Amino acid sequence: MSRALLIIDMQKFVEDRINQGVQFYPSNAINNMTIVLRQFRKEQALVAHVVHQTAEEGSVLHQDSPFYPAIGDFEPTPDERVFIKRTSSAFASTDLKHYLEAKGISEVVVMGAVAGFCVNSTVRHGSDLGLKMTVVKDAVISFDLPDAQREEKNIHDVTMKLLEAGFARMVFADAV
Repeated sequence: MSRALLIIDMQKFVEDRINQGVQFYPSNAINNMTIVLRQFRKEQALVAHVVHQTAEEGSVLHQDSPFYPAIGDFEPTPDERVFIKRTSSAFASTDLKHYLEAKGISEVVVMGAVAGFCVNSTVRHGSDLGLKMTVVKDAVISFDLPDAQREEKNIHDVTMKLLEAGFARMVFADAV
């Protein structure tokens, strides 16, 4: 079985939210992501990046925004494909599924941001398409939703449990 690493939305808007003091969980998620990425690169396994882009000028996810580019450690190498998505799921607005099929990939290992949004949508969609989805649960970041009175850890835990209930296998970064 061939597997690929899919990095979701590790863009500077994530770093900016953390720098602004927005609560996130797990606290070691970004470090764990870099460890997993290094491992996949060392093994010369397929790595693909997904970035979220919006058309609205002034949006943090507009291509001209300083918060749009990849965070330094997650900048793609020349041989790593980047998919630009305009929806929550990386499969809905890109040719990611066809790319993975062409590369003979049957398992997608997922990490990135944000647990309750794009990670959730992408994992569910990939599972619905018949792919074996694996989530590196301590390499997926969740942010606090203060207006909804939901803490980052609760959001993360519930999202991971829902995905594990029928859409993905859960692993920790040290077991990838």
